[in-house]
Amino acid sequence: MAKATPGTEAKTPKKRTTKAKPAPENGTEVVEAVATPAVAKEAKKETKSPITLEEKVRARAYELFLQRGGHGGSPEQDWLQAVSEIQDQTVA
Repeated sequence: MAKATPGTEAKTPKKRTTKAKPAPENGTEVVEAVATPAVAKEAKKETKSPITLEEKVRARAYELFLQRGGHGGSPEQDWLQAVSEIQDQTVA
């Protein structure tokens, strides 16, 4: 009777395990932070970055869209109208 070769035997694949992260030696525990939407919003408020011209135009174009009830119209026309209105405000 002949022995089966290693390639012909059915083997189950080995289970993969993840290595545990080593504990810090200074007695502190490492915790991964997970930002919730509320935390991310609060962090954004703290940075107080100036509102860019594009953000102003985007907000105005969205207002125009909402004024139409979200129906019909053209996003491009809303954008161009918003640009025109914002530029008129900054010039005046």
